[in-house]
Amino acid sequence: MRRPLRPLTHEPERILVTALCPIGDTLFLTPALARLRQRFAGAHISVVVSAANEGILADNPDVDERILFPDASPSFARGVRRLSQERPDLIVNFSAAGAIVTTLAALRAPRLGLEMPRLWGLMGARTETYRRRHAIDHYFKVIEPVAPAPQSAADRAPRVYLTGESRRAARQLLVMDGMKPSDLIVTMHVGGDGFDGRKRWAPERFARVANYLVERFDAQIVLVGGKADIPMSNVCAGLIRRNVRSLAGKTPLKVTAALIEASALFIGNDSSPLHIAAAVGTPSVGVYGPSDTREFHPVGPPGVRTRLLHSDLPCAPCFRFVGNAPLWQVNTCYSYACLKVIGSRQVMEAAVELLQSVVVSEAPVPATAPDAR
Repeated sequence: MRRPLRPLTHEPERILVTALCPIGDTLFLTPALARLRQRFAGAHISVVVSAANEGILADNPDVDERILFPDASPSFARGVRRLSQERPDLIVNFSAAGAIVTTLAALRAPRLGLEMPRLWGLMGARTETYRRRHAIDHYFKVIEPVAPAPQSAADRAPRVYLTGESRRAARQLLVMDGMKPSDLIVTMHVGGDGFDGRKRWAPERFARVANYLVERFDAQIVLVGGKADIPMSNVCAGLIRRNVRSLAGKTPLKVTAALIEASALFIGNDSSPLHIAAAVGTPSVGVYGPSDTREFHPVGPPGVRTRLLHSDLPCAPCFRFVGNAPLWQVNTCYSYACLKVIGSRQVMEAAVELLQSVVVSEAPVPATAPDAR
């Protein structure tokens, strides 16, 4: 359980925020970060990040300083020593790892952290209220003692701040690959290393969808992702007959976001690029296997269009926000059954539905669509 906040004796001038979490979770906490900035407009806000997720907060006006905490174990002690030099008036831990490192750094300031169910480590969450709460609202709960959550949908939307430089770099990559402003671009993310890689739909199925969209709309397929996604992206690209470019592992995070923004459609697994698509307003199709869509569905500005596909297997979902499962409960399922039941034809239909406002095409996806399994 979260400890009660020690009373603030004055308006904090320096706030230390920890965001030692994956990229998608970091994106989900940006609305709470914006609310924190609104509440303490004059405070200096420092955010502790890792090399993996710092890019998503680049150019964010709610952040005055990003403090890079080392990922490697030999450097852990050096990172703790660096934090021990901070003198915050308020600590906001958006991650369990952040709570640990700020404790080890012996920082003496009122602190806020995730609201966890009582005895969750032994029994997990036992209420539907907790299980239905979106990750964004978990982060709003962190700062609730000092800043009540906003009510408008716009204030709940995650933020990605793209610069002209990132957008120009994205356009140059597309032009270099022979694409024109009139081309219909579909970005795809076939990777995602979260949950030990168990949220990834098969690259062969992504390729079937891509081939259908290429044949029907003459779409240009752009594969995006990080370095860990290169092998699966290469497999997928090799199965797409034409109009495909793989940029996985070749672009910084903000340029990847700009590529997604420039697209007519995004298709991907439950991973950070899917949530970036929603944040920048690009229509998206999300493939959900083990993830709980109640807690991790994409959220964007009002009017953003998303279609989520998930299985109805009784064992799914099994991947939820921290606190839902006890620490001793280890998920050993590697069957990918919840992903295998989602067919390519379902994704084709969702993609066509979203593209109809961009491309005039009324014909339904035929039952005999090639490889529509």
